[in-house]
Amino acid sequence: MTELGVETGEVPMRTAERGVRFGCALLLAAALGLSACQRQGEAPTETNMTQSDAEREAQLAAEQLAALGGPANAAQRALYEGEFHASGGLDPNSGEGTEAAWELRLLTDYAQFARPGLGEDGGIPGERDYRERGMRVVAGPLTITIRQEACTASGLQLDYVASVLFEGVAYEGCARRGIDDGARSTTWASVLPELMPAIDACLGRVTSRPARITFASSIDEGQVMVRIRESSGVRRECIADASGAGVSVYEPVSDLDRRAGEGDPEFQRGGSQPSGRCVTEAPGLGWLIDRNC
Repeated sequence: MTELGVETGEVPMRTAERGVRFGCALLLAAALGLSACQRQGEAPTETNMTQSDAEREAQLAAEQLAALGGPANAAQRALYEGEFHASGGLDPNSGEGTEAAWELRLLTDYAQFARPGLGEDGGIPGERDYRERGMRVVAGPLTITIRQEACTASGLQLDYVASVLFEGVAYEGCARRGIDDGARSTTWASVLPELMPAIDACLGRVTSRPARITFASSIDEGQVMVRIRESSGVRRECIADASGAGVSVYEPVSDLDRRAGEGDPEFQRGGSQPSGRCVTEAPGLGWLIDRNC
């Protein structure tokens, strides 16, 4: 009877074990399913936020363009030709009180938007859209609007109002025509001596000389990014150790791929003075060529 009792008792015990295992499997599957549902539910939220930013920027751009009126005549167009310098506060609702919290340099071939502590952005301007009450131009991620309207900045009366639409925010400020040395922000070449080891390492890869450095800047982990224009016209991007110990990247870049401030100025290492206007010596290093001169 004992043996029979054991035999008959084993069946329910094994059945119970299988039931527990099956129940655990169901719980695990349910947990995994819930986790998957949560992940699937999170993605649209991020997408919607991105879409919302893009939609808001498109709406602001449309409103700005509508406020400028119809196509300009010759006299109105003349008011918005040439280069402009603008600045304002980081508060998008105020262009006064914090001059140069942001700064815009709108050149004929490049637009540079700088926010101290937040970096620089810019791009090559497209065709200007001249209107009755202003001008709009798109340069890379920037949508720039200039209107002839009295504007006060730090006690100065300027003739234009500027708006820079960037990442869904409209930065408002005052503007004036023309770019001069007093309005220019610090260029990449202001720290040229400390960039020289990396620049020399990159120049060692050049096949078409003489080459000019159009931009250089320190990046993460003790490395420097250097932009080079070889005499053949080919542009390269080089990444080298800040110490000049080695080069990890040396590859061509598109003419449309430009950094904010690139080419302002250009630098040529050593040798005799390059031809052209506005060439100044960087003692012991080479020559600086100002493209805006």
